[in-house]
Amino acid sequence: MTEPHLIDGADDKVDGSHGAAADPRGWVLPRTVSVSDLGPLAEPISEHNGQAIAVKPLTNHPGWLAKFYRPDQHPEDARRLDLLISAPGTLSEPDRTVLYAGTCWPAARIHEPGNPAVGCVIPLAPEQYRCELRRGEYSDRRFVEIDWLAKSDESIRGVGLPPPGFAGRLAACRQLTQLAAILESLGLVYSDWSFSNAFWSPDQRSVYLIDVDGCQPQKMPDIHQPNWADPLTPPGTDADEYTDRYRLGLLVAKCMTGRRDAHTFHTVAASPWQKLPVVSEVLLDMLLATDRERRPSAAQLNQALNSGPYLRTMPRPTRTALPPLPRQPIPQPIRQLPAGAHGPVKESEPTPLKPAELGTQVGWILVLVIAVILLFVIASNH
Repeated sequence: MTEPHLIDGADDKVDGSHGAAADPRGWVLPRTVSVSDLGPLAEPISEHNGQAIAVKPLTNHPGWLAKFYRPDQHPEDARRLDLLISAPGTLSEPDRTVLYAGTCWPAARIHEPGNPAVGCVIPLAPEQYRCELRRGEYSDRRFVEIDWLAKSDESIRGVGLPPPGFAGRLAACRQLTQLAAILESLGLVYSDWSFSNAFWSPDQRSVYLIDVDGCQPQKMPDIHQPNWADPLTPPGTDADEYTDRYRLGLLVAKCMTGRRDAHTFHTVAASPWQKLPVVSEVLLDMLLATDRERRPSAAQLNQALNSGPYLRTMPRPTRTALPPLPRQPIPQPIRQLPAGAHGPVKESEPTPLKPAELGTQVGWILVLVIAVILLFVIASNH
């Protein structure tokens, strides 16, 4: 993986107003296009979802979509989109290939008079991410969200999908964290790590990240997501790379364990993880560190998932304690019942001395007293 690049440092000469981007995904187009340049559009495949008012297929360019934004977008969105479109050019060829293959990375900004950021052109997710899902007597061919990896193999088998097993979950999470590491190296915040923003291919054991055109440099508004709130990112503050690390760790933990409830942390701490104990360490540091800046990076998690070492550059972070398990009662020693006895045994009491034993003790006391008197008398005569 390449050294980190700050997307803010992209070449200002690439402003999207001229030139063409050679895109390995099969279509060479200018970095900016007008709505009329796109040709006829098909009926929307999605409407009023997040920041988009509609996503429409391009009739003349199968496999490509026009994503149209709400009209209240930030004035800087045009420049931000241009930087995103240019960003893959700063990557090494292997990382660029991974990014294009695993995300719907924007290929061009759509503009019109008076609005420089009408939307963007993005690729349609590959067909390998569609599967038939059975639900009772009915089946539906659809994109499979990564949500399914946060369920048990039995549940996955129940809808007609091949269960991933440990190896399948591991392969998907390796690719997911590789994509996250590339975004982090570009200085981009994604924030939207959740079940609905990535597709999963059970057959290819791969993932495909969507809505990446919403990435922003360094920080972005932290949109509340139920069950994905970062405890160390206070409400009203921006999401940043450390927020991303927490949410990525949570998503990977849920996908690897097949659990999505409050027991996820305990499942990570326990061990179907014996094959990759380092992964458990990294995930727990990402999820439970009390200092957000000590959360391991996406690259460190990816390295651990690939059986690499986990090298801390600072002392082990203090972790928030897991909820304690119920204390077990301390077993009391078992007392033997006397032969022939019935019922509970009472607490033992001091055994009284027998008369003979008592007489012996008194006799010895008298001998000592007489000896002391004799010594006193002898000392007085001298």
